[in-house]
Amino acid sequence: MKSPDLTLSSPLRWLAGAVILTFSLNTLAADFDPFVGHYAGSTTIVGNTEGTANGREITVDISKHKKGFRINWSTTKAKSGKSKEYTIDFVPTKRDHIYAAAQKVNVFGGKKPLDPLQGDPYMWARFTGKSMKILGLLINEQGEFELFSYTRTLHDDGQA
Repeated sequence: MKSPDLTLSSPLRWLAGAVILTFSLNTLAADFDPFVGHYAGSTTIVGNTEGTANGREITVDISKHKKGFRINWSTTKAKSGKSKEYTIDFVPTKRDHIYAAAQKVNVFGGKKPLDPLQGDPYMWARFTGKSMKILGLLINEQGEFELFSYTRTLHDDGQA
């Protein structure tokens, strides 16, 4: 007795593959999609012990960029009015929900993180539940570390 042929025809195989691929790509890109947009507000500095102004005005733009996302932000110190602007691309890592900053161009034209031992901040992003956190590690002149973070949390209505 011959067993039944359970193989899918070529068009059905293609359709099944396309559905699986689409689902996989949507799952991979889902981390930062809800956070794409423009945000403005104030920050609070935690652990402020140097008598500096406690807070800054901040604007943040988050956009898709290649396989990851890009953050453009500017900060203005409350007391002095001095502003700084930053742009950082984040790329996926092998760890789920964690993205590495790609701030420096290597010899092959690819981007890689900066070196905290050279005084540059090492930055990464992680997504947990409804929150996106950008973290930075800096090693100061005394060899001590400073850790800073920016957290964006989505509310039930989808707004951050």
